[in-house]
Amino acid sequence: MFADFLKKQSPNPGSIIIAALYGGLGEYSGVYAGEQGIITLVNGHTPQLMDMEQFCRLHSTTFNSEIYMAYALFKRCPISFPEAAQRALHTLSNNSYKTMLMNSHQYCSGCITGNYDNEDVQLHELKRTIKQSYPKRHYWHKLHQ
Repeated sequence: MFADFLKKQSPNPGSIIIAALYGGLGEYSGVYAGEQGIITLVNGHTPQLMDMEQFCRLHSTTFNSEIYMAYALFKRCPISFPEAAQRALHTLSNNSYKTMLMNSHQYCSGCITGNYDNEDVQLHELKRTIKQSYPKRHYWHKLHQ
């Protein structure tokens, strides 16, 4: 029973996944959409569904790179926003929203809040949106790749 408490869980639909590159000097993010995979922006502005392995290799280098997701501190479970997964899946077939000026952090914030016209261009801004949407204490758990 205690071992189950310590055991880490897989992402849930709507979990935000972050890839930190070069030991944190760069990063990109995506929305976990369940068994279908992760949705992130590729080629600058196009939402694309991919599996975890493809997401990990999205950038040209994997040198000193790590994958993280937000975890509830006391519940010891992944933080997820089910509506973010639904919004992300909707963007795959709907080009009616603006992606010209978006990066992956803006995209993920838009999936969480429904406001794709946000200014969350940096990781710390995406993390602020996550904290506002999930105000309970959480930490960033490293996923094993």
